[in-house]
Amino acid sequence: MKLKNKVAIVTGAGKGIGRETALEIAAEGAVVVCVARTQSDLDKTAGMIEEKGGQAYSISCDLTEASQVQSMVDTVVEKYGHIDILINNAGGYPSEIYDKVSKQAIKIWEWSEAQWDQIIKTNLKIPFLCINKVVPVMIKQGSGDIVSVSSRMGRIASQMGAYAVAKGGIVTLTKTTAIQTQEYGIRANAVAPGIVDTPGQRVYNHNVGQDDIKMGSAVSVARAIMYLLCDAPQVMTGQVLDLFTTV
Repeated sequence: MKLKNKVAIVTGAGKGIGRETALEIAAEGAVVVCVARTQSDLDKTAGMIEEKGGQAYSISCDLTEASQVQSMVDTVVEKYGHIDILINNAGGYPSEIYDKVSKQAIKIWEWSEAQWDQIIKTNLKIPFLCINKVVPVMIKQGSGDIVSVSSRMGRIASQMGAYAVAKGGIVTLTKTTAIQTQEYGIRANAVAPGIVDTPGQRVYNHNVGQDDIKMGSAVSVARAIMYLLCDAPQVMTGQVLDLFTTV
C-alpha cells in the first residue's frame, strides 16, 4: 500500500469528488479524515471506507471560519500526531450564476457584491485557510503533500464569473504554496477537471436546462489526485493537471 501509515485530510468528503478521493486514498492504506459540513454525508463516506477495511474519521465544521479550521487541524494532530496529506476539494457554485430564463451566464456587471463574496469565500478562502493551518504542521514534520481541486473554468476563458476567478486563484495559490514550501519537503499541486458528474452538478445542470450535457467522472478526478500523491516524481510541485478538456 503506497500510503500506509499516512494521515490524509480530505475536505468536501461527504460526496462527489471528495468521497471518491477519500475512498481511493483509504484503499492505499492511509487514515482518512473526512471533513465537510453535513455529518450524515461524512458518516456515509466513513462507513464506506470502513466496510472495505480502511480507517476513517469524520469532522463536521464550517471551513470558511478560520477558528473552525484551526480546531479541525488541532484535533487531527492530537489524535494522530501528524498530517501527511491535504486534499482541498470543498467548494461549489450556485445555479444563480446562470440566468434561468435566458440560460446565459450572469454578466460581470450584473453580479451583486454579496454573490461575488460568497463564491470567493466558498471556493478560494477555504483552500487558503486549510493551507494556512496545515502547512505549519507539515513544516515541523519536514514533509507533506497538498492537492487542490481547481477547474478548467479557472484555466481558460470562461463565462463563469466569480467561480472562474476563484478557481483561477487556486492555480496561483498552488504555485505560490509550492514555491514557498519546497524547501520544507512539501509538494503542492492541483487538478483542473471540466464538468464532473456529481450530485451537486446534476442539480445545477437541471436548473439551467442542461440535463444531457456530457460529464467526466469523479472517480477519474480521484485517480488523477492519486497520481499526484503516489506516482508523480518527488520534484513535481506547483503543477496543475488539466482533465476533461471540454467544458
